[in-house]
Amino acid sequence: MQQHKVTSDGFYYKITIAVIILICVMAVSCCLGSSGIGLRDVITYFTGRGDELSSTTLTIIGKIRVPRTLTATLVGGALAAVGCVMQGLFRNPMADPSVLGISSGAALGASVAIITGLNGVIIFEAFTGAYIGAVAGAVVTWLMVFTIASQNGKYDTSSTLLAGIAISSIMSALITVLMTLHLEQMERVYMWMLGTFSASTPSKTKLLAAVVLVLMPILILISPRIDVLKLGKETAMTLGVDQKKTLALCLGICSCLLAFCVANSGIIGFVGLIIPHIASFFKVTRMRRRLSLSFMTGAIFMVVCDTVCKTVVAPGELAIGAVTSLIGAPYFLFLLMSSRIRGGRERSSV
Repeated sequence: MQQHKVTSDGFYYKITIAVIILICVMAVSCCLGSSGIGLRDVITYFTGRGDELSSTTLTIIGKIRVPRTLTATLVGGALAAVGCVMQGLFRNPMADPSVLGISSGAALGASVAIITGLNGVIIFEAFTGAYIGAVAGAVVTWLMVFTIASQNGKYDTSSTLLAGIAISSIMSALITVLMTLHLEQMERVYMWMLGTFSASTPSKTKLLAAVVLVLMPILILISPRIDVLKLGKETAMTLGVDQKKTLALCLGICSCLLAFCVANSGIIGFVGLIIPHIASFFKVTRMRRRLSLSFMTGAIFMVVCDTVCKTVVAPGELAIGAVTSLIGAPYFLFLLMSSRIRGGRERSSV
């Protein structure tokens, strides 16, 4: 009983530190950019004294910096959480959100909207053509993966993984074909796919926040079932956890989160791969706690990366996907080399 108390206290201490760090980096991010905004101005805005600020400062903070920072926070946390779930469900430390093909499907939907000229269509202010196309593409991709994976009557991790990889390859090939046939639009599609938060608006941010704040608690609530699934299908069934239903529910929620993340920011790689590993350094093994820490760590990581993107070459801007890849790819290689070295030591000891 005493050991459980120590573990629990340790977790809440870590999550509190993560929240404090997140608030700090978000405040710094709201200050930095092509236009200089002081920390005092940001504090003034958030304390409800916006009438003391100039109209220009109020517009920059309220309609540009805050929506962008909140979007980066939500997207980073959601991508990290999805990656954590994927690695737990597929029992593969190299799994990430791209294994289901949802990101590629969303990118294809957005690409079609951009190429056909539907990107300028706005519905309810929050939706552009690319936004709607990305969400629709993700939904269609998930339905395809689910249908193919359940063709043999056995909906399991292996069939889902293989179906996701195949569909992802097809979607990526179709994007390449579209870009080749429409060279005049290729730059717009390519830049969108690299990822950016520059198109964030208050209405889009509110919609994304609603989706994340509804789905993330559900995912955290059902996450202990993933721990049970690690014991094996028969054992899980004995404990009252149905593998098929758990897979369908978890992957359905993850697909919805991915759809809105890609719709808001484009494709951002490596976040869902490396952040769950970074969260594992906190010595948290239970899925619910690891998922929570992954969300907070991913949010911090994404806000920091976005701050780098908008300040390094200001008034220009780097693609967020390029920055996360520059950080994530070396870390991926480090994980690969470490696993091989560890495996060699284990074989030599035997």
